[in-house]
Amino acid sequence: MSKSFEIQELAISISAKNLNPTVLTPDFLKYTGVIPADWELAKQPVYTNGVVQIFFNSGVGIIAQPNSVTLAEAIGAKQPEEIQVPRITQQLVEKLSQVEYQRVGINPRGFVTFNSDADAYQYISRKLLAPGSWQEFEGAKVNAALQLSYPLKRGILNLSINQANVQFPDKVAAAILFSGNFNYALLGNTPSEKIQDLQQIVENWQDSLKIFQELLVEKFFASPEAPKSSSVFPPMAKI
Repeated sequence: MSKSFEIQELAISISAKNLNPTVLTPDFLKYTGVIPADWELAKQPVYTNGVVQIFFNSGVGIIAQPNSVTLAEAIGAKQPEEIQVPRITQQLVEKLSQVEYQRVGINPRGFVTFNSDADAYQYISRKLLAPGSWQEFEGAKVNAALQLSYPLKRGILNLSINQANVQFPDKVAAAILFSGNFNYALLGNTPSEKIQDLQQIVENWQDSLKIFQELLVEKFFASPEAPKSSSVFPPMAKI
């Protein structure tokens, strides 16, 4: 196993009853100050079947569909103060204050690399699952993925665990991908109170990442070969 757990991406998802995705255009985002005016598109926006996809060279992407929008950012080697998705989310909510917001998700995604696919598979099949004959059938090993849910004092942390391959600049590495979703229902009796709660959750996004990291380091990597340290903001890689 590698010596560090790496967060690759941070996404913030918002659900709302009357969110129209077609209002989200690069011009709207720039003219309203949601994104910096000098940001350039990584490729042409896509508008199909009510789904909007906009990606910028900054590493930020916006995907919207009826009643929901997700803002994702490739973290790379950025420091916390350089992460832009939380601020952009807050700006977007401010500009679309007439929308009836319902829930917000703070979604970190990261991975641990292994020396081989066999080592990665063994981590899931031996460390996370109970051994048994069910793991093989007709000469083939089972492909396993885990879906876990942790009720928290506020909201729910959903965790998905999957085997993957990670593309680094100089190699492809076997890895286990950990995808988190902090699902928060918005508190408040009025739309303005829910917006205030939403903005506060987004403001405290680092608290969610800290909980996510602590869960993985303390509960999933607590073994002699586990990472000795972990960094929330690592070198960039692609899955």
